[in-house]
Amino acid sequence: MLFRLLGSVRIENARTSMSVKSAPVRGVFAALLLEEGRSVPVERLMRSLWDESPDSARKNLRLYMARLRRQLTALSLRERLVTLRGGGGGYRLLIEPDEVDSIRFKRLAAQGFAELRARRTDAAEATFKEALGLWQGPAGQDCAASEQMRARFAALDELHLTVRERLVEARLGLGRTLDLVPEIHDVLAAAPFRETSWAHLMRAHYLGGNAAGAISAWNSATATLSDHLGLDPSAELRELHLSVLRRDDDAIRGPSSRLQDEDRGPAPAGSPAGAGWRFR
Repeated sequence: MLFRLLGSVRIENARTSMSVKSAPVRGVFAALLLEEGRSVPVERLMRSLWDESPDSARKNLRLYMARLRRQLTALSLRERLVTLRGGGGGYRLLIEPDEVDSIRFKRLAAQGFAELRARRTDAAEATFKEALGLWQGPAGQDCAASEQMRARFAALDELHLTVRERLVEARLGLGRTLDLVPEIHDVLAAAPFRETSWAHLMRAHYLGGNAAGAISAWNSATATLSDHLGLDPSAELRELHLSVLRRDDDAIRGPSSRLQDEDRGPAPAGSPAGAGWRFR
């Protein structure tokens, strides 16, 4: 059994795959999945669906839960959705951690980060590949959701970009270079202000024998940061640029700096991803 939140919201088992029908029902189902098996009060569920709950919110929520229960019944999962009595009421979705793609993804990401810090590069590459195999698109697609729940989806999307970056980092450590450039460009197309990926692009070009490409990547990075955000590159990215100019192969080949340290947690809302930013 697999409950999918990373991409379209659906339920899969060995025999079938079923999309959860209607945006509000997908929304309540996603809210329950995000709670990872914990009990969820009615008030919290309403805040997940509506920025400002309508007068009919409780009635609507009961209707959505009834519809979700019918869809779960079609897969013999009706007993998984538990209604809680007392204390204002609530609901709980009975799940095992390995049954939810977002939980598995976060666990594998944390495992890969630890392996990369321990310089277990081969293991990290395999773990990140397994994590990315779970990703089928932005989290919580086509769900009715409040700003609060959309922020939780965005945190998963941010983690996805970080895992993609860390996979590139692992592969750079394994000696791959120019073949990584298309993947790095894909990440930068989605998030052009991530210094980690600009550093990866510089390293991939330089270590692949294209020093001019590394300088071009630096120029593109500084122009992007300056023109769009009015920012200077961080000290770490400037040091990498100097290493390229000095043709310091050892410095460039060494472990890349943690320009976007996964242990810091997500950047504050509205701020660019990555550490080291300096406003002009």
